[in-house]
Amino acid sequence: MSTLHIQQEVDTYAGLDSWMHRWEPRLKIGAGLVFVVGGVLLQSPLLAAVALGIAVAAAVSSRLPLSFLITRWLWVLPFLAIMALSLSMGGGLGASGEGLTLAFLVSMKALTALTIMITLVGTQPLSALMNAFTQMRLPHLPVMALLLACRYLFCFRDELQVRQRAFAARAFQPKPNRRTVSVYGETTASMLLGALDRSEQVHRAMVARGFDGRLRTSPPRAINYTDLAKGVFSVASVTLLLLVDRGFPI
Repeated sequence: MSTLHIQQEVDTYAGLDSWMHRWEPRLKIGAGLVFVVGGVLLQSPLLAAVALGIAVAAAVSSRLPLSFLITRWLWVLPFLAIMALSLSMGGGLGASGEGLTLAFLVSMKALTALTIMITLVGTQPLSALMNAFTQMRLPHLPVMALLLACRYLFCFRDELQVRQRAFAARAFQPKPNRRTVSVYGETTASMLLGALDRSEQVHRAMVARGFDGRLRTSPPRAINYTDLAKGVFSVASVTLLLLVDRGFPI
């Protein structure tokens, strides 16, 4: 997959115009993380559901399609279902009210955090997100690792699809036997070795172009009053939920 194709797939909705897209990236990331932490600290299932509703409303008002969110939820819903089943059982064989409540609470928190992360990534280009991380003085090594992981995850996926088409062309039918395990094991090993060889080639190419291990970023965008107002509103909303959750009089 070409770099342009990867950029277009990652940044599908990054070029839209909305209040979230216009938000200064550093403030947006900071406010999003505060909202996630506040949502995780909630103890009331109802308020956790309200937090998820706010997160979904923010995503939809940012012109992200609801299908965009649901498609990414599908990646974690099976794990949440298994977790909910185990929590609802409690210590016995039958479902308990406390277990079901806990499972619902944990699911709401997980979906809230996931929705916020999807919104942060979906409403700005990947390059802007990496620039914001660097401008926030985060360690450059994790930022670089995250950037490369985002890029080459698609390459790994494409390589897997090529192998699957090759299997289909050879009429290979996976079965629960030793031969299938052997074929999948050899395929996985060859893909990992190919990824290692490709990473060495990419590293040599980057060094040849003067790369010294640090990202070069553009100057940070100026923060205006509108950006500050968005941040204050976001933090205030999750703070209000926490106060209600803790029983403080409002």
